[in-house]
Amino acid sequence: MRATPISPTQCMRSAAPQVDQRAALFGSRFQGKGGAQKPKDDTYAATSREMMERQNDEAIEDLEAKVGQLKDITRNIGSSIKDSNSLLDQMGIDFDKAAGLLKGTLGNLKGMMANKSSKHMIYMVLFVVCLFLLMYFLRKMSFGGSGGAASIQLKENASSGG
Repeated sequence: MRATPISPTQCMRSAAPQVDQRAALFGSRFQGKGGAQKPKDDTYAATSREMMERQNDEAIEDLEAKVGQLKDITRNIGSSIKDSNSLLDQMGIDFDKAAGLLKGTLGNLKGMMANKSSKHMIYMVLFVVCLFLLMYFLRKMSFGGSGGAASIQLKENASSGG
């Protein structure tokens, strides 16, 4: 590329005071001719800072309250987890005991079935028959021997006049 010579008018333009675009858009802190507005701007800035501080303080207090609530919730969750774990441990112990009892009972049943005598089977059948007879007679007695269905007798009210 070739270098182009700079004309004297271009040099003068670059020497002209540059306008600060940011200052023109947002305003400058150090304005030379706005001295009369400076106290007003300072009070406005101080007021806006105070409002922002109050809003920040309120937001902080709100966050502190929420953090406290979360802390209580996590404590409650922790205590319920401990209770649930202890309950599960106790249930595990109980199931182990029940499994031991079932193994013992199953062993006894296997031993009884291995026994070739039919004496135990006769006792069991007699027990079941006696149980059914007992239930039959108790039912008959509770319904007054009417064969099962209780009869309901309706009496007319003498005061109704009908």
